[in-house]
Amino acid sequence: MGLCAVEPNCTLWSVGRDDRKYHADPDIAGIGVIFAFITTSLVTIIIANGSFFLGLLRGYEGNSIDVWIVTQIQKVPPLRKRKLRTNFWQPVVEELVMTLSNQQIVVGVAILITGFLKHCSISVYHFSIVADLAWFSSNTHLTSLNVLQVYLEERPRVRDWRVGLMVTILCGMLAAHIMEGHQAWYSSWNSPAQCLFDDLPGNVGGEPGKSMFINLFLLVFGYTTAIARLYRSTWLDEMLYNRPVDKMSKACTRLKDKRTVMRTKGRLQTFIALTLIFPEEKIVSSTKKVFVVFVTVLSSLTANFILDIVWFALGLVDIIDDRNIDPEETDGNENAWGFGQIVPVLLLFSIVLTFKELYERQQEREREQGLTLLRARKDQPPYKPSLDGLIQKQVAMET
Repeated sequence: MGLCAVEPNCTLWSVGRDDRKYHADPDIAGIGVIFAFITTSLVTIIIANGSFFLGLLRGYEGNSIDVWIVTQIQKVPPLRKRKLRTNFWQPVVEELVMTLSNQQIVVGVAILITGFLKHCSISVYHFSIVADLAWFSSNTHLTSLNVLQVYLEERPRVRDWRVGLMVTILCGMLAAHIMEGHQAWYSSWNSPAQCLFDDLPGNVGGEPGKSMFINLFLLVFGYTTAIARLYRSTWLDEMLYNRPVDKMSKACTRLKDKRTVMRTKGRLQTFIALTLIFPEEKIVSSTKKVFVVFVTVLSSLTANFILDIVWFALGLVDIIDDRNIDPEETDGNENAWGFGQIVPVLLLFSIVLTFKELYERQQEREREQGLTLLRARKDQPPYKPSLDGLIQKQVAMET
């Protein structure tokens, strides 16, 4: 071991006879902490994706799939853009989501640091809860980026700092899920997590190993696509979409021209053109269509919304399953309400207070803009029509 000042007792775990009780830690696995994380994540998903479907995302034009879905939704009378006061709600939603995003990226780093600092004393069960909470925090932040796209593009330094924090969270979550890949992870709930960390090399496998690889894929995919969206890289679009489509289009054109020429050279050449070249042309053409549809779907915010729901659902299932332990096997009360549980729950009310403040601030901005416009109109000289203008108007009316 060597990493712990007081090394955990792994003897019972190594012989499969570890029946010690869980040491309760309500600051990590308390119902208040978990409720706060889940609620914040759900609220952010609703606000961020709701603003997309209602056409409130600033500067986002959307691809064909997104445009069609938003158009259909906005055909519902109460949700029409002119009734939603887009200019009013856009800054409110953007600033509210920014607050949630900042809160969750800091909380995500904090919960991961807590788990790693306690690696010598924390149980497998509580380390799993830490990873689950970090998952919700990560989900909240990735969801918020849909709304903050333009805001961050306008502030490159803020965007770069945020990407740095995102990479920090990604590295921490990758490390946490790799540590959960030990084949005995699910059967060692009450054992010190450090025992399994030390025994990890060569023992990744079983159901924990499968879950580990799925989680690693989702994390890498989710974060790389999110960072790519933030920078809207033209070379990435060129390499991953424009260039392949261009090559397939040229291949289709070349095969079609070749088939057309061969059909003019006799029956044998026509037969070859129809049996060999025509099927190849159809394969390339169909591959191009499938590729375009796939990329269009994948790059749409609609697909991103579905990914958010999947991400949230996986986190919810994991944390419910992980926390399903018998209270009699716990040394202490996991749901004891203390500082560590009360603060996260009270912070939920800050969402309501922040929304109220932003709403009232936007109302004040509108009033100031209205007064400014009114003063500008008063300062303008009264309109005095010229004599020539009146004569031309009278002639037009008579004719």
